[in-house]
Amino acid sequence: MRLGAAADVEHVTPVLARAALAAALHDTYDTYDTYGTDDTADPACGAHGLLPPTTAVPVAHPNGFVKLPLARVAHDGRRLFLHIWVAGEEDAEIHDHRWDFASTVLRGTLDNTTVDIAPRHEHEHRYDDEGGYRVVHYRPRPGGYRFTPVGEGAGHDVVVTSRRTASLTAGARYRMTARALHHARALPGTVTLIARGAPLRDHARVLTRGPLSDRPTAWRAVDAAERRRHLSEAYAIVDGLTP
Repeated sequence: MRLGAAADVEHVTPVLARAALAAALHDTYDTYDTYGTDDTADPACGAHGLLPPTTAVPVAHPNGFVKLPLARVAHDGRRLFLHIWVAGEEDAEIHDHRWDFASTVLRGTLDNTTVDIAPRHEHEHRYDDEGGYRVVHYRPRPGGYRFTPVGEGAGHDVVVTSRRTASLTAGARYRMTARALHHARALPGTVTLIARGAPLRDHARVLTRGPLSDRPTAWRAVDAAERRRHLSEAYAIVDGLTP
């Protein structure tokens, strides 16, 4: 299943997922930058073309999940992450991304809602009953992030003109482009594996009704024990999918 326009980021195979989780668990990455064109090199060599993540620090994302960087795929630059929806929450705001991505649901259920928007003044009879939104920009910063109300496309008033929701269970896959606006709701314990492309711009769009502080906000760190627990659980799931 594909949500949003087609993106070029490839899904992660079970073999690659197991290798990435093992590398993150044991800090066993390859020492070279290139290899063939497949997801795995020679299995006899134990080489999977995986490099350490650009940023290895796990964090609690404000959209309701724990985000664990896993690895980079050497031959195509995909960046692999594990998302764990610990409490089962909904994204705080509708948003898009700085990069295209492909996602696989490893466990649980994720309801992903994509939306279309238009300038508020163009839609007197709007879809959204609670009023319009204001577009702000989300920008990452060292150790955290911030919202900015200015910039190309920021500060504009918009309305949601349509919504489409897909309920995705274990084994489901979907892709989204950087410009696709969406929000998600997950059951407690849902786990997803994300393959991201390279950033296409320096910000993402966020739709908000209320004020958002433009002051830098720090990530909530995830300690080593919690990280290892999540990685071990995900490895057990993926290990059951591979021959």
